[in-house]
Amino acid sequence: MGSLGALLAFTSRDDVDFFSHLEMHLRQEHPPLCGRDHMAYRSAYFPVKDVIDGDLCEQFPTLPLDLQRKIADELDRTPAEILKKLEEVRNKII
Repeated sequence: MGSLGALLAFTSRDDVDFFSHLEMHLRQEHPPLCGRDHMAYRSAYFPVKDVIDGDLCEQFPTLPLDLQRKIADELDRTPAEILKKLEEVRNKII
């Protein structure tokens, strides 16, 4: 299987902070099934800097509702607000 990747520059520091924190919480709360460290996988060939893993962030809607609420509370948002942000970014790419 293949995939299509895209790079999207964020226009506000708030978006950068939000998605960085969302990625961090997802990395901690929803580890990969294979047991590999997410950061080690992403940095296998060279260190990743200032790039947010959109595929990881897109896993938020698939999480159980209680885990969505927990992550949303830590980000001072509601799950609906996070889902809306993800949809906005997805629509910018498409």
